[in-house]
Amino acid sequence: MIGKGRLVERVRTGIEGFDELIEGGLPRGRIYLVAGETGTCKTTFALQFLYMGARNFGESGIFVTIDEKPERIIEDAASIGWDLEELIDQNKLMILEISPFFSDIKEISAKRIAEELKLHIKQLNAKRLAIDPIAPLVLKEEEGGLRTQNVIRMYLKELFDSLEELNVTTIATSEIPTGTNTLSRYGVEEFLASGVIVLRLIREGTVFSRELYVRKMRGVNHSLNAYPFVIQYGRGIVISI
Repeated sequence: MIGKGRLVERVRTGIEGFDELIEGGLPRGRIYLVAGETGTCKTTFALQFLYMGARNFGESGIFVTIDEKPERIIEDAASIGWDLEELIDQNKLMILEISPFFSDIKEISAKRIAEELKLHIKQLNAKRLAIDPIAPLVLKEEEGGLRTQNVIRMYLKELFDSLEELNVTTIATSEIPTGTNTLSRYGVEEFLASGVIVLRLIREGTVFSRELYVRKMRGVNHSLNAYPFVIQYGRGIVISI
């Protein structure tokens, strides 16, 4: 006899209009990929997930930045009405620059990344994590030449499994190369993540707009439609549904 499965707790994202597309929120404790070309607001999506989580839902978060300095992230957030420094001072938010962690070592393991993050998660009692973007956490070369696709897949699987053991809900951003149909740098991240949210630019004549759709969400009866969204001061991403 097959018993009833336990209900999965949902995490409200704080992104206006999004939770309605996924039955009320993200299943807790999993990893979700936010994919898009340059300029589609991937960083804003990830940061809004943390900012609204800390401000409105009492869940502290950690933003792991790969490409930007923390001070730039704080400045950019302020331009749309988000005071990140206040949350940082209240120990509700941490912006962790990963670059110094890579500077002194030639190789890094997925478990070592997770162990480093675990220390900060424990310190902040964080429930949410954002990694912007995920691809640079995979070193491109190993002894003897470029990593094979199989090696990359195994590495990323170990990384995703290690991150899920941290008991946080994770948003990881992924750059889609302009003009391609891929969803990630290596072409395997989308298969390992529990969900994939795609952000894209739409052109009509000389006018560009942005839209979002849920490509995948395990265990969720999600909408398959594409929805336009805008960035509003103080509110961040607002989806029209």
